[in-house]
Amino acid sequence: MDINFSSDKPVSAKADDRFQRYEFSKRISESIVQRESSDGIVIGLYGAWGEGKTSILNFINQELESQESVLTIKLNPWRYGDEETLLKKFFGKIATILGRELENQKEKLGNFISKYGSLGGIFGVDASGIGKSIADVNLEDLKNRIDEFLKESRRKLVIFVDDIDRLDRSEIFTLFKLVKLTADFTNTTYLLSFDEQMVASAIGSRFGEGSQKSGENFLEKIIQVPLKVPQAQPDALKKYCFELVDKALHGSGLELTKEEAQRFVSVFSENVLLKLKTPRFAVRYGNTLSFSMPLLKGEVNHVDLMLIEALKIFYPTHYLFVKDNPHFFLSSYGGQMEFGDSREYKERAELLQEHLNELSKDFSRRERENVFNLLNDLFPRLNEAFNSNFLHEGTNIWFKHKRIVSTSYFKRYFSYTVIEGELSDIQFDSFFNSINDSSIDDLTKQIEKLIKDSSVDNFLHKVRSLEEELPWNISRKLSLSLAQMGDTFPKNDSFYFSFGMDGALSQAAIFIYQIMKKHENRDECFELASSLMVNPVPIKFSFEVTNWIGVGDTEEEKIFTPDQYVKLESTLRMRAVEDSKGEPLFLAYPDHSGYLLRIWRDEKPKELQSYLKKIIDNDPKKIKELLWSFTPTARSSNHPEPFKSTFTKEYYEYVITFLDKKYIHRILESSFGEEISKEKAKFNDRYDNSQTDINILRQFEHWYSLDVAQSE
Repeated sequence: MDINFSSDKPVSAKADDRFQRYEFSKRISESIVQRESSDGIVIGLYGAWGEGKTSILNFINQELESQESVLTIKLNPWRYGDEETLLKKFFGKIATILGRELENQKEKLGNFISKYGSLGGIFGVDASGIGKSIADVNLEDLKNRIDEFLKESRRKLVIFVDDIDRLDRSEIFTLFKLVKLTADFTNTTYLLSFDEQMVASAIGSRFGEGSQKSGENFLEKIIQVPLKVPQAQPDALKKYCFELVDKALHGSGLELTKEEAQRFVSVFSENVLLKLKTPRFAVRYGNTLSFSMPLLKGEVNHVDLMLIEALKIFYPTHYLFVKDNPHFFLSSYGGQMEFGDSREYKERAELLQEHLNELSKDFSRRERENVFNLLNDLFPRLNEAFNSNFLHEGTNIWFKHKRIVSTSYFKRYFSYTVIEGELSDIQFDSFFNSINDSSIDDLTKQIEKLIKDSSVDNFLHKVRSLEEELPWNISRKLSLSLAQMGDTFPKNDSFYFSFGMDGALSQAAIFIYQIMKKHENRDECFELASSLMVNPVPIKFSFEVTNWIGVGDTEEEKIFTPDQYVKLESTLRMRAVEDSKGEPLFLAYPDHSGYLLRIWRDEKPKELQSYLKKIIDNDPKKIKELLWSFTPTARSSNHPEPFKSTFTKEYYEYVITFLDKKYIHRILESSFGEEISKEKAKFNDRYDNSQTDINILRQFEHWYSLDVAQSE
């Protein structure tokens, strides 16, 4: 990676003239050389910052250097702290230049020495001597002496003064006082470059009404030849800017795809080029890309990065607003303009419009349209806010493509780094590229490291964003690795995710379901599913997988045949019995006991009855745990932690398909009869969390009594 920032240094060679200013500069130099009058003259070169004024002065100076009849001085007034020092140093510099020239023309030395004294005392090479000589005379005498020098030399003197608009007000005033005092020097030309409006405002504060107009009137009295910097042609600026963009890309080791390049060129040309007024803007943009792209290479969407950096350079107030107010650009507006039923969405959209109007109040109509279109390309949520386009499906695509509109990536574009706790895309891509050549155990270790560096949710989010495009061999190995890590994936049991749609455990299982669903070879899918039902896969992960691979609403949507589902469930049931090591299934796996017992009942009902009776006959009080396991679990916004709900008639009828109802009643009566009879069963709202184990027994007995009465 070769990072080279572009310098904003002015150019001086004709070969470096990118904006066709050399001929303009050459014409100015020719006018100076060919001018016959010996009267002093002041030329003003007007242009905005970064428009190329200094380069034009360099071109003029280069042309003049070849002229023996011309001497040049570059005056840097900001180097001197006060007015008197500036004037004396200025005169001293002229004397020094004339002195050096006169030393080379010895036939003229006599005239000067006889008229002004020794050479060293006036304009010798020793600077301290010059300073002392100047200090001994007043400024008016000094001015007259320098003017005599100029007349004697018969040479043209050109004085360049650049960057005047970078001086403070008092320094600008001092400089123009100097020019006004010395503008009538013989054979002298001043070339002053500055931003006319800025300097006029500064000068105007000291003259007349104190307005910019007063400053302009003052400049008109000083500047005899006002010239504007020729405007750089848009095509030349565009070409220059794109060359700097290419340089930044190359230096960062990046190469855009054809589609990426087309998107960038289209959006940038249509919405940013209008603001590309000077070469300096192009340089600043190229440099910000050279800085940011190496830091975020592979971690963000590269075109989005190039465009948000363009927003920073060309629309800085909008950039800061986006940075400080992400909720306006990342949050959904729910198609609110179409449905009109969400006050929150509409109010947020209206507030956003107010902010955008304020930010663009000084823009032209076209500039307002351009910056909005640029924002709209970066943040498609604006389509929801203002065009009623609901973009729910876009969120996955934005995440997959690392777009700035994705909440997972937004901060990276402004921090220029992967935020602590986020998953580096470079690390993730490296992991994916290694899957083919790694063993399941090695992949598991790599996943553990990625999760440790970020989080399990971040990792699974990335994995699931790719599930549609992964080849079977990759997705199969990844599934086996995820399965081995099942114990590290927490299942979210909160009320808000009570439908199994969230939690790392569910997300990993859904990934496996999705890759099986799209794979055409069902035998390979069944082989993978079968391997997930046995050790070393944690059994809780096996339960979650069976839950998801059988979720098809229709027979066409199901992955396996009925016989294959039976085989998978039977394998899992036998594994559960073995792993429970003699502990009753309804105690070993309380969350899955109903599922396991149903599998067993459907496959071998008599064997299941024998199994349950053996447990209860050995310890009758275990009937309470069995009924507890069959009671539905509920959650509510008031009670987000899971709790046992009401044992309804439907659950009573379900339980007696496993064990004879008279058998259950007899066990309850003999083991808990006295406690059950103390009060009647309570049937509260199903979302009431006051259920107790003894009340569940009373509820069973309640339904049993009604059942018997109905039968009689």
